[in-house]
Amino acid sequence: MFMEQHELISAEFTRRRFIKGAGAAAVAVGVMGTSTGIASAAKVAAPKKGGTLKLGVVGGANDVFDAQYIVAKADQARTLSTFESLMTFDTKFAPQTKHGLAESAKAVNPSKYVVKIRKGVKFHDGTPLTSADVVASFQRLLDPAQKTTGKPLRTFLNNASVVATDANTVEFNLLIPNVDFIAVLAGYTYTIAKKGYDGKTQIGTSAYKLDSYTPGRESTHSRFDGYWDKTEQYLDKVQIIDFADKTALVNALVAKQIDAAIDIPFEQWQTIKSKKYLTAVENSAGAWLAMCMRIDIKPFDDNNVRQALRLIVNRKQMVKQVLNGHGKIANDLYGYIDEFYNANNFPQREQDIPAAVALLKKSGYSKANPLKVELTAPDDTGGLVLMIQAFAEMAKKTDGVVVVDAKVIDGGTYWSAKGQYMNTGFYTTYWSPRAYLAQVAASMDVYPELKWPPAGSTFRADYEKAVGINNKEKRKVVVAKMQKEEFEKGGYIIPFFNNFADAYSTKLQGVDTGPSQLNMGYYGHGFKGWYLA
Repeated sequence: MFMEQHELISAEFTRRRFIKGAGAAAVAVGVMGTSTGIASAAKVAAPKKGGTLKLGVVGGANDVFDAQYIVAKADQARTLSTFESLMTFDTKFAPQTKHGLAESAKAVNPSKYVVKIRKGVKFHDGTPLTSADVVASFQRLLDPAQKTTGKPLRTFLNNASVVATDANTVEFNLLIPNVDFIAVLAGYTYTIAKKGYDGKTQIGTSAYKLDSYTPGRESTHSRFDGYWDKTEQYLDKVQIIDFADKTALVNALVAKQIDAAIDIPFEQWQTIKSKKYLTAVENSAGAWLAMCMRIDIKPFDDNNVRQALRLIVNRKQMVKQVLNGHGKIANDLYGYIDEFYNANNFPQREQDIPAAVALLKKSGYSKANPLKVELTAPDDTGGLVLMIQAFAEMAKKTDGVVVVDAKVIDGGTYWSAKGQYMNTGFYTTYWSPRAYLAQVAASMDVYPELKWPPAGSTFRADYEKAVGINNKEKRKVVVAKMQKEEFEKGGYIIPFFNNFADAYSTKLQGVDTGPSQLNMGYYGHGFKGWYLA
């Protein structure tokens, strides 16, 4: 997974830090087509039609193109250029109908939701979107035989739960209550495909239709003249071009061979900022990089080991060394945008080498019998390589008690089905911003990176309880319990929250630069509103 992964890939299950007052009420009772939109960057020229946008991403032969499964950011860009979900998120991470296929979404009660589908929406082959397509899309997500990101949905739905009541209305009858289910519908991999979709023929409803796709190289998309939102499509074509690594990506941007680049490395930030013909933007919504310790693989099944390795990290140094200052320190907890982030007010973890060595001594490790671990990172994801190298250096402060072998792996190999990702004991990952309970669902069921929760834990039951609680303070109590278990026994080492960094030609206009779960304002929700001046 190049994640979000994973950037996930995402099932969004909880209120956001910024959803308060009327916003929170909207989540509880429904969302209509009046939601706040995403703020656009200043436009230096009037919008005009025409031109081909060349968007650069790091990718390779293991790229995935599927309406409901994403591994890499290259996959994100292609999926969002072709398919659309029922709902989307605004800049405050509240669910909205803007850019989505739903005209409205309402809660009858916490176990029943009714979605009205926009009328007049057509697929790229000209056939109309109906409720039957929505039902079929969710049934595919619910099918365990299909490789999708739908596993978290199976907590709340089965095939009988999703019902078309007429050509434009779908009812969701939940198996257990979820007061945030409308936000779930905004998951960017929960897109709607035609009934009968097999994952091979990419026919969506977006502003641009797929013309051609060569895995590991590029895809070409042309403007769909039958698109339902005719006021926001300007480009004639979009080319999404794969590059083998970040260096090649940045070189192509600086040489004006492409118009935009996703996820530029922060070590190149000043170089790009110095080019008057380029615009560099960063998003500080709360993405994160992490080192993953699988709790079912030795020696990481020992909590003394897990907590000792967390204490080795100098987080302030990590932000400076790995992110070049473009981020903020973290505390091994995720969900920074959530209103219940760090609900227990745990003190900030600091580097404490004596405490780390003492914990390891309890498990029999010493300079004479050191803890030797291999830590891997892919070469295609900004920050991960520098992170493992920095961690390996920090481990040397244990005076030989901990020895870290930091290995850089080809990205195509690393994220593959038999690669290091999720198959080894100590490796790295990255995630886009998500609310806490949304991340819990994704980490348990979509990408079980840690094999969490441990046997005998009430963590999963607590999650299922929390999503059904509408009372803010009562939900906080359950979330605090879950976070306490992760803080004291978890397998993620999360040193910081990193900003997204993207860059593009000053000729490219209409790009949304407000807070977003994905790069470049959700890739313009399929490049809507983007134009070449």
